[in-house]
Amino acid sequence: MKAKTIVTGGCGFIGSNLVDRLVEDGHEVLVIDYKNSKSRKQYFKNPKAEYCSFDLAKDPYLFQDMFEGVDWVFHMAAEISVQYCVENPRDSLTNNINSTVNVLDCARKSGVKKVVFSSTCAVYGNTLFLPSVETNRFDCLNTYSISKHTGEELCRMYSELYGLNTTALRYFNVYGERQPESGPYAPVMGIFFNQKQRNEPLTIVGEGYQTRDFVHVSDIVEANLASALVDQKEYGEVYNVGTGVNHSIENIANMISPRQIHLAPREGEVMHSRADIKKIKDSLGWEPKVNLEDWINKKMKTL
Repeated sequence: MKAKTIVTGGCGFIGSNLVDRLVEDGHEVLVIDYKNSKSRKQYFKNPKAEYCSFDLAKDPYLFQDMFEGVDWVFHMAAEISVQYCVENPRDSLTNNINSTVNVLDCARKSGVKKVVFSSTCAVYGNTLFLPSVETNRFDCLNTYSISKHTGEELCRMYSELYGLNTTALRYFNVYGERQPESGPYAPVMGIFFNQKQRNEPLTIVGEGYQTRDFVHVSDIVEANLASALVDQKEYGEVYNVGTGVNHSIENIANMISPRQIHLAPREGEVMHSRADIKKIKDSLGWEPKVNLEDWINKKMKTL
């Protein structure tokens, strides 16, 4: 099946990787990406996709017609800088929630077949229960995670109330090609490799005993495709997207460089994170393929 698709936030790290894969598979791709996003400075474009700039949190009548005849919508656009969200709770919450409800309503009115929403493991917060199962209690620590949890609930409501087929994917710690290497939302993997390339010591927050479930961006792309392609028994569901394995920050740093310095720990930082991925394996037939250690070893050879 060749589909007509929309990817919101398709110029960013994860979105651009998804756009490349959709184009490669022969799908028609329209990217809606608001260039004034405060969370990133890099933009990636595929010459075979169509691009337009709209603030999805504003009046949906400006872009409603773009959803006509669309099969799949992948809603990845959001204000993702936790620092910005903490400093600007009202603006960040308004932006993320309004953009999500606008996308869902445009999809509903235009008869879109499926909407896939990008959520986050941050909704689990400082959970004491590992691995994190989709039914675990929420512990949203800032407006970023609150907005994502609200987005999940909006997807569920649009499925139950309006019959719109939605799926929400809770990403764990994503890494890989095009990952940000600096800035307020650069993942630790990007920061470490940037510091290695610049011949600088790696900066480890605290003792480095924190553990994270690192999932490669190509596996995230596959999870999105599976959500669109698989006919699910129920919609409005939420799925963890991780590996089920966690690694300590100290261990990651040791694989990259022996030159390390320690920074003061961040107050309220999540200490441990690991996904239970049984639900997505059983329902969507998805499982991760990229091994973290293999990827780091391959990356090290290019430096």
